[in-house]
Amino acid sequence: MLASGLFTTPSYGEGSLLDDDFDDVGDFFVEDSISAAQNELFYLSLEHSLKFNPKASYQRTNHTTDLRLSREGSLGLVGYGEIELKGMQYWQGDSNKPAAHPLSSVEVEQLIVQYSVAETSVKLGRYVLSWGEVEGTGVLDLINPAPDLISGGTSFTPQWLLSANYYMPAADFSGFINLDPSVSQIPNAILVTQVPKEWGVKYGTTGSGGDWALYLGHLVPNTPVLNLATGQAAAKTYNLVGFSWNKTIDDDLLKVDAAYKQGLQHNLGYTGLMNDNRLDVAVGLEINDGDLQWNANLAAKHWLNHQKGYLTPAVPPVVSNQTDWIYTVGVSSSFKNEEYNGSLMHIGTPNGALNAFTSELTWKPTDQWQNSIIYSTMSAKSGTAYALLDGIARLTLKTKFNY
Repeated sequence: MLASGLFTTPSYGEGSLLDDDFDDVGDFFVEDSISAAQNELFYLSLEHSLKFNPKASYQRTNHTTDLRLSREGSLGLVGYGEIELKGMQYWQGDSNKPAAHPLSSVEVEQLIVQYSVAETSVKLGRYVLSWGEVEGTGVLDLINPAPDLISGGTSFTPQWLLSANYYMPAADFSGFINLDPSVSQIPNAILVTQVPKEWGVKYGTTGSGGDWALYLGHLVPNTPVLNLATGQAAAKTYNLVGFSWNKTIDDDLLKVDAAYKQGLQHNLGYTGLMNDNRLDVAVGLEINDGDLQWNANLAAKHWLNHQKGYLTPAVPPVVSNQTDWIYTVGVSSSFKNEEYNGSLMHIGTPNGALNAFTSELTWKPTDQWQNSIIYSTMSAKSGTAYALLDGIARLTLKTKFNY
């Protein structure tokens, strides 16, 4: 499926617009509440991926086999459980394998234990928790780390969470504690800040053809900031006050996210990190016409106390803008009774600093077998936070079996 969100950049700092989250509609987000299901046997999926660089004689860049075993079902009268075990095999030459990670591994990808009594539901485990409406812009979808643009990953990283919901007739109140927040690593940089628990609360209400919600959070950045003065990485907690809204218009959907973030870190030249506050806003639109769907969003990140000496860590570091803008435009469609699915997406900035294109064609000959071919290409201006993305091209082949 076409990715419809934003990716992280190879620059290391909060000054970059693409430093938060990315999503693939339909794959990335798990709904906050899950209804109990009937007990079933284990489900098995096997996915094999090959990625090539068309600009380097189709040299292989990534090669993995992903095996997953899952089961879900009821736990007594008021409980629900779900578990997914993930076995990953990185073949020789895969550049995405973490340096300290073995070629073969088995881990718990998802684990959910949920109990619901009357209007209250409590959930504990490892899973993806979605906030906000305009997915992938990094405005409110900040709880689960996302893959960067080069990795080619296709899912957020689940977190170990404790969450609860209280449901009212036309509203709900929820909160979560992230027991072990994930912070990505910067090559050759030591993370010098401790990673504490993070928490957040949300109040949402449903009206006539629309929803709105308020958010409060004390969060840990998924992507640390590289301190240009010391060469070390920092991921200091910050506070968030947010708002989201959506409105259906016939078969279409208009979405808005906004967040005030207090205590983000930024490099003031080469003198070290200082705290600043930022306003993030995103507007999204989904237009549906039968099997054809258009998606578009526009996002901005505005530093409220911007200084001329602000630098965004990159190679080499670049002068930071007070406001960064980015947009995505995508279209997807299914045909031949959904046996085939195709999608196109463009990610860009209004000043032309970044242009990225992705196309995908999926063929599903049976309910258990799916094949995909994906082509991505990027261009970026020198002297910008996206410069390292210039000239990147990838051709990806995937085949997946479900049993």
